Amino acid sequence: MNETAPLDILIVTGPLGAGKTTVVNRLLKAEVAAGRRVAVLINEFGAISVDGTLLDAERPELAGVENLLNGCACCSLRDDVVATLRAWCDWPEGQRPQRVVLETTGLADPTDLLDLEQEPALAGRLRLAGLLTVISCLGPVDHLRTKPLLHRQAALASLIHLSKADLDPASAVAWEGDLRAAFRHIPLVPTRHGMAPEGSPDPWRGDVRPLPEGWEAAGGFSFAEARSLTLHWDHPVDPAALEALLLAPPAVGELLRAKGVCAFAGWAARHDGSDRWAFQLADGRLEISPLPLPTDGTAAPCAAVVIGTGLDATHWKKALRALERPPAGQRHKVLL
Repeated sequence: MNETAPLDILIVTGPLGAGKTTVVNRLLKAEVAAGRRVAVLINEFGAISVDGTLLDAERPELAGVENLLNGCACCSLRDDVVATLRAWCDWPEGQRPQRVVLETTGLADPTDLLDLEQEPALAGRLRLAGLLTVISCLGPVDHLRTKPLLHRQAALASLIHLSKADLDPASAVAWEGDLRAAFRHIPLVPTRHGMAPEGSPDPWRGDVRPLPEGWEAAGGFSFAEARSLTLHWDHPVDPAALEALLLAPPAVGELLRAKGVCAFAGWAARHDGSDRWAFQLADGRLEISPLPLPTDGTAAPCAAVVIGTGLDATHWKKALRALERPPAGQRHKVLL
């Protein structure tokens, strides 16, 4: 039996809304452009894969794509991660991926992913190439001290990307100062639109250090507190009402993240034939971007994912449903 080179895996982690999917998309395109077979494993905290839909619309041809939903790759879905990687390792030479990007949910503590090389099913077949942590500079700077999960995600990194530096240069400078003071040994790169400057460190050549003595997984302290809610829309939604709902402080609980795919009432299909739009709420900013049709020409289902702590699920379901504007002669779907 011929020896095969181990499959390189790059873990991409960071808080909710940091811009991980934008970074992952650029990484995938760069790998394909370099002539390498690359696969992506996306872990999302919700019943549908919005990030997977975004990559579907833009990504080049990949060696493999897998979505892990409604759980965390570092704990409840770890067996699924191992099974997927093992299956890719078993593919024949010339078909199996050479590199894999694993994008964790923003609620994941990546501690328990750093020993994937030691899994019996993967031993000698997998190499941890790096752990890239993406942190948005638009969040409060004190989150590095007050959010233990964010601190752990940064502390484990072999490279930190400080995202959205172009949107608030002053905050980017403040974040960079705190991160460099806290983690002097970790390379840090401010990025714009998910792109690192020319000559920046290669994420695939990361120095992933052993865990400090006494370091243990956090036990899902943040993951356990958060809940996600998914609602599928049957009709176009009101764009102004969507903006008002997502940008207003919730009456109960904390809204951590919202994202989804929709058609907007009164908005015609674009020249590419698609009427779908992706929306992303992070750091108090709502971003809307056109979502092209995938290669098979099938429009993505319209749905919203809301992630938060202490949210009133019934209220949010009714509020999201109320955004719909059914065409004449059609009715809202009735919530039971």
